[in-house]
Amino acid sequence: MLELGSVGCIPCEQMKPVMEKLRTNYKGKLEVIFVDIRKERDTGRKFGVTMIPTQVFLDKTGKEFHRHLGFYGYEEIVPVLKKAGI
Repeated sequence: MLELGSVGCIPCEQMKPVMEKLRTNYKGKLEVIFVDIRKERDTGRKFGVTMIPTQVFLDKTGKEFHRHLGFYGYEEIVPVLKKAGI
């Protein structure tokens, strides 16, 4: 899972506890990576980010299977992961 956002963005900061909970509860099953697109603009362009935060879920081959824009609560993410077999 890529969390594409920026340091100081309020909804991005609100995602930090969600990302930590995902890292803890899905350790060894899900990798959660934060990318500050203000510093890594090429990554933002590569993934077509138009709003932050943007969450991009990738399968083991790197193919995108789900995307969400804005704050994304833990309880909303879990069904997406279950549907993907994670």
